[in-house]
Amino acid sequence: MDKKNTAIGLLLLFAAFALMFYQAPQPADPGAQPADNSQPSEPASPITTGEPTTGRAVPVDATPAQQPATGPAILESLDGNLDEVIITRENALMEARFTNYGGAIQEIVLKDFETSRDDSAPYVMNGKRSGPALELTGLLGFDKAEPYQLVEPNRDPNIVEFRKVVEGNYQVTRRYSIHEDTTQEKAYLIKHELEFRNLTDQSLFISDFSLNAGTVAPSGPQDAQLLTFGYYDGEDTEFLAQSKFTGSSIPFFSSEPRDYIAGDRSVDWISLKNQFFITILKPSQRGVGYFAQPVEFPQLANQSRPQLGMTGLLKMDSFTLAPQDTQTFEFDYYIGPKEYDRVSRVGENTEEGMQFGFFGAISKLLLTMMNGFYSFSHNYGVAIILLTLAIKIIFLPINLISSRSMKRMGKLQEPMKAINEKFADNPQKKQEMMMAMYRLNKVNPVAGCLPMLIQIPIFFGLFYMLRSAAELRLADFIWIADLSMQEGIFTMPFSIPFMGDQFNILPFIYLVSLVIQMGMMPTPSVDNAQVKMMKFMPYIFFPIIYTFASGLVLYWTVNNVFTIGQQWMINRKKDDFEVELPPALKKAMEGGKKKRRKKG
Repeated sequence: MDKKNTAIGLLLLFAAFALMFYQAPQPADPGAQPADNSQPSEPASPITTGEPTTGRAVPVDATPAQQPATGPAILESLDGNLDEVIITRENALMEARFTNYGGAIQEIVLKDFETSRDDSAPYVMNGKRSGPALELTGLLGFDKAEPYQLVEPNRDPNIVEFRKVVEGNYQVTRRYSIHEDTTQEKAYLIKHELEFRNLTDQSLFISDFSLNAGTVAPSGPQDAQLLTFGYYDGEDTEFLAQSKFTGSSIPFFSSEPRDYIAGDRSVDWISLKNQFFITILKPSQRGVGYFAQPVEFPQLANQSRPQLGMTGLLKMDSFTLAPQDTQTFEFDYYIGPKEYDRVSRVGENTEEGMQFGFFGAISKLLLTMMNGFYSFSHNYGVAIILLTLAIKIIFLPINLISSRSMKRMGKLQEPMKAINEKFADNPQKKQEMMMAMYRLNKVNPVAGCLPMLIQIPIFFGLFYMLRSAAELRLADFIWIADLSMQEGIFTMPFSIPFMGDQFNILPFIYLVSLVIQMGMMPTPSVDNAQVKMMKFMPYIFFPIIYTFASGLVLYWTVNNVFTIGQQWMINRKKDDFEVELPPALKKAMEGGKKKRRKKG
């Protein structure tokens, strides 16, 4: 029984680590090549003209339906237009730069986030782009190729307004406002009003149109899983990862590459995100479809193909404007860090954009605890250590029960060995005798596996939380420069399987601590194969965790150190437990001794 339960516990724990390894970051390739400045191909969703809802309405856009470009979208040239006008609006945490071409958002500067370890300049979202964010597409004369008139002056310094009239038929006004208040989601939230005004004495039919949610660039080595386009339809949240576009060759899960993915359905909001940053576009009235497309970014030096970012559109339904009538659409546009407290307040279910996975509730709780510890320690490395200590204290009663059970199971080894030998040819009798031993000595063989089973959700919760928390990006601790990535103390001149070419110190400390911990644990089994598996377990896990984010490895290393201290105290404590044998076993063992004496 003890062999079976321990093996199950180890198998489950190993499966948890294996799944984390499957989604673990691969070693980052060095420096990027110069950006491709070729002319962009504009991603556009299929637009259908439809029929007017009133008999005498005049269709404004009667052009043929646009078809999406083939292949990934290409970054637009940063040279810009000669008569382009850039207008800025800012608060303490961000600066929004608007362009009169398309009357949209050129880029967003996040003042509190550095570009990288080696570049202290502020991080820019939509800096490299297939088009401006909130670009209006699907209506002739209003996209990024068309200049708008800047409406000046504006009494409010936080508002910028653009206007354009097409063929004297109708006027489009685009109005943007940002918040000076930098609490919660408001710091990175842009309010947008899109106003259509009929300038004629006839009803005008306005066909479907779309707004671009921006272009999200790769930001970390885990973007193969975390760079996604997402949408919420009022019931479920769906995410489209890079693999949906690049295709897959995994047996039973193979798929063909796709140039774009589009759908006509009710949409409450859409999102684009990478490992640490996210955009969320939420209309005041539901959209009627979405469109997602990969964006080709400059190729890294040691890569065989270009990096892929992503762009996406939210499609709004067609409508009819009565003579001299006006219709206004309102949008909330969040563009900033993936900080749960901010993202969760943008709209209904927008916290799903964090993509914490099945154990999301645990991830949210752990993130809240970590940020709480950071509020007075002012260092996320210290916060992770305090979080580890808090988890150990919470699970201390269970760990003590488990350790006591394993210690007592170790004292049952000799009787268990005698049972195995005596009843080797009678499995049913052997099982009955073992259960009698457990009952008589009040030992639960499952108790030794309980901490392993309970900690699996904690492992997953921490893994999903720490790998994408914007708070940990570029957060340093002692020699660690970035807790959200592997240490990368230096780059080795060669690559090692499962380790890459980055040299990390913390995984070796983790290995030593786990070896010491396993050596201090009592061995509850007499099976040699199981004992060997327990001894080799640290060396099996080492290559799996080597490329994990250093914050996660720090948690597990500190957890091992606390467990070593806890086990040392338990081992020192005197246990008056004496093994009691069932009468039938006593009789069998005494009979065996008499036979051996006679034989001697």
